[in-house]
Amino acid sequence: MKSRSRDTEGPRAVLRRVGAALISARARAIMSIGIVLGLGAVGTLAAWSDTATATSGVFTTGRIDIKVGNPAEDNNPAAFSTALTNTAIIPGNAVSAPLLVSNSGTVPFSYTLSVVASNNGIGTLLNSSVFAAATCGGTALSTVTGLGTSKSFTSFPRSIAVGSTDQLCISVTMPSGTVVPALGATGTVTYTLQASSS
Repeated sequence: MKSRSRDTEGPRAVLRRVGAALISARARAIMSIGIVLGLGAVGTLAAWSDTATATSGVFTTGRIDIKVGNPAEDNNPAAFSTALTNTAIIPGNAVSAPLLVSNSGTVPFSYTLSVVASNNGIGTLLNSSVFAAATCGGTALSTVTGLGTSKSFTSFPRSIAVGSTDQLCISVTMPSGTVVPALGATGTVTYTLQASSS
């Protein structure tokens, strides 16, 4: 009985208890470190991320398409050239023709109007006016004197919405008192409409 008491209370027993306590403390420390490391790893893996997108509306190309005449044509409507002519014009004469301008494209545009004679011989003898109506009467939008070189009408540009028209009337006059060359002069007059959109 005394030996058992010595075993439980002797130096060996004390060493065993101290060893067990140290092992237990070391195990608890290792477990604590593991828990800390585990929490750190979980924190890293749980970082949030997110994305957002913004998509534009539809883009479609536009088209400018200016036409003249009725029916609308790209160039040289027959009715205009037939009406705006005089093969024996003399001082004091005037001739006119309506000109319908159409926006046949997909975007609104503004246009300018310029005029030029085919040669100086006839051009210097003629004036041209433009009116905002189907007939050439009242106050002209603009008048160009002498058509020898390309000149622009004032009161332009004019705007036309998609699918809309702008009615003009063009007149050509030989002013009274004009001195006509003895050999005469002949030629044509060309009107250029330039459309643009911003």
